[in-house]
Amino acid sequence: MRKSNEELDQFLKERPNQKELVDRNILKDPKIAPALQHQAEELKRAKLETALAHKIENRPPASELIDHNILHASHVAPALQSKEAELKRQQLEDTLNHKIQDRPAPETLVEKHILEGQVA
Repeated sequence: MRKSNEELDQFLKERPNQKELVDRNILKDPKIAPALQHQAEELKRAKLETALAHKIENRPPASELIDHNILHASHVAPALQSKEAELKRQQLEDTLNHKIQDRPAPETLVEKHILEGQVA
């Protein structure tokens, strides 16, 4: 019996306070009368739904988002789009590396009068 009392005392010391319970939506806001709490929640929900509906109605079309580079034009499933972007980047890197390897030496460009001056 004594152990149970000690456990109960420990539990009561560690329990969250009223503000924490309200923040976690376990208790209702004590500042609002219990008779009005349901109506306050309905009003809050309706306000949120209205705001979301307004944002959805006024969002820009996908073509505009693509023009601003927010969305990427792709015919690949969304789960694969990051892999597609990574592959494109790797292909571009490979192309640039090949072009750098194939470019003429500066001495050749001086000889062909493309570059001026001495090559150091």
